[in-house]
Amino acid sequence: MIPNVLQFIGLLIMLIVGTLVAVPAIEGVYTATGSAATLPKQTIWFNNLVHAIIDNWYLPTAIIIGAAVGIIFYINTPKGKYNFHYFKYTMPIFGKLIYSLDFSRFIKAMMLNLNNGMRIQDALEVSKNIVRNYVFLSMVETAINNILIGQSWIEPFEKSGLSSSMITEMLKIGMQTDLSEMMQKLIEYLEIDINNTLEKIMKVLPQLMYSIVGVVLIFFVLVVLVPMLEVYMGGFLFSAAGI
Repeated sequence: MIPNVLQFIGLLIMLIVGTLVAVPAIEGVYTATGSAATLPKQTIWFNNLVHAIIDNWYLPTAIIIGAAVGIIFYINTPKGKYNFHYFKYTMPIFGKLIYSLDFSRFIKAMMLNLNNGMRIQDALEVSKNIVRNYVFLSMVETAINNILIGQSWIEPFEKSGLSSSMITEMLKIGMQTDLSEMMQKLIEYLEIDINNTLEKIMKVLPQLMYSIVGVVLIFFVLVVLVPMLEVYMGGFLFSAAGI
């Protein structure tokens, strides 16, 4: 990832510097020779955009700071924090991994408490402290309440849509046989699933970065290199000579 990120940053710097340095130099060449040639439309558009941002730097700065403050304030409210934690579990690429890691830690803690002689209700109550995600904590609280009213404690995890059917079915089987033994098998399954998810992420991230770098590179060619090549080829001299 590091080389791709450095390439992206380097291309972005080259794009901005090229716009601020090369574009005025090319315009100076056109003016000095009296050529009627003009810069490509995409170069003019980006050049105007960069100068508008520089001239009115306080506007995008205020927007960015305002958005950051608003987001921080929102996620510090109970509803905002819950929605933010839910987003962490459902976000593209990393969501499944984050949930699997939290669930794996929770099951390990719960299995340890059950092996020490705790009841399921007490094991849930103690094990929930290992996870800080509000969405996960709400599922555990619902599971504890379900036990109090005689319902399945597995149901909240199943209805959430975050746990795979394999996980919930293994827990259901464990309730009918040996829960601690089934949890051990579940932990092994989760470790395999987490490793598989990590492998997929490591395959997707470079491809995603390649795509982003490729887009910036194409934009750099269109905005900066194309007018530089036009100057190098000397086509503007024909219009300067009135041909």
